[in-house]
Amino acid sequence: MRKWFVLGIINLAIVALYGTLMRYKIVFDFPFLDQKNLLHAHSHFAFSAWISHALYCGLAILLMPHLSLKKQRYYHLLIALNLFCAFGMLIAFTVQGYKTVSIVFSTLSVVVSFIYAISFIRDKACLPASHAAIPWAVAALLLNVLSSLGPFSLAYMMATHSVNTSLYLGSVYYYLHFQYNGWFFFGAMALVTTCLPAGFPSLKKYFNVFALTVIPTFGLSVLWAKLPVWLYIIVVASTFAQLAAWVVLAMHLLRYFRQHGKVFIPAWIRLFFYAAALAFTLKFTLQAVSVIPSLSQLVFGFRPVVIAYLHLVLLGVYSLFIIGYLFSKGWLKPVKMTKAAAGMLLAGVLLNELLLAVQGFAAFAYMPVPYINEALLAAALVLLCSAIAMVVSLQSNPRSGS
Repeated sequence: MRKWFVLGIINLAIVALYGTLMRYKIVFDFPFLDQKNLLHAHSHFAFSAWISHALYCGLAILLMPHLSLKKQRYYHLLIALNLFCAFGMLIAFTVQGYKTVSIVFSTLSVVVSFIYAISFIRDKACLPASHAAIPWAVAALLLNVLSSLGPFSLAYMMATHSVNTSLYLGSVYYYLHFQYNGWFFFGAMALVTTCLPAGFPSLKKYFNVFALTVIPTFGLSVLWAKLPVWLYIIVVASTFAQLAAWVVLAMHLLRYFRQHGKVFIPAWIRLFFYAAALAFTLKFTLQAVSVIPSLSQLVFGFRPVVIAYLHLVLLGVYSLFIIGYLFSKGWLKPVKMTKAAAGMLLAGVLLNELLLAVQGFAAFAYMPVPYINEALLAAALVLLCSAIAMVVSLQSNPRSGS
């Protein structure tokens, strides 16, 4: 499994490369690749070959000790098929954009997610019924399946040339919501439970809150659709319930880690978890602020703000958490170069978010920020170099990755 995780770090470097290319094209002339195609390739590959890949591997590890060799190979095959689809999408989107080949690979990726979900839910019977990760993992996989309705809707509109602007935006936001707040969140929480020591208090009550509110909070993404008053009230109540649940959970975890965490997780690894938790707190706070429809339209009507928010969650929350998880579980060994590269990646994420925030706030006042695009390119280069350095360190120190 370490080799799969190392391949995930390589995929992260590819994601960073595409991000850097897009930033370069904004600052300098580079006519050979279409920016929109790069964006589609970048986002699909980040979702499937980095975050989803890491979650598939992490969830498979829960089952591996209890499975026969034949079934273990079956999960390795599913992980490989997901990556095959991911690289197919990467190439197809880069070359032709949203066309037949890319849609085929996207569809195959969804099929793999269906098969994985069915397989895991079937095989979870081999785990103790009280295993803390089970409810989080099952919810994550089901929400991943549910999110596929978004891409299917987009594919249908593209194939029939019947694109409706509101339906198109709704489908995109639907997919993003059930990926970011469904599959990614519940999948990450399943992995969180494996980082907690035996005897840690149950997270069931927190699971219940997030499971009950994950569907209603999709309404935050479509407030522009003028929801009925009763539905809007449910959306608002669900949003603040999530914020309250997260704050209580985060404080509980922080207090425990301060008292006992140093025994089983080194301080420098906890730094990644703390940064991810802080980013998630900011994410839930922004969600709560966005319940005001006029403010939501004002804020998320600016592209820099949307980009900052998406990167806050994808990089600030999930990427930093996954790296911390890999180190804490020993899948990445803390050799000097790997630790330095991971630290540089953390600094790059913070720099990138700071610059995107500056650009976003400046957009409200219609104030141009001198050399902001050049600065964002520099931040992208930091992310790229740190990801490459992690890959190099894993290859030059075999104990780190095999």
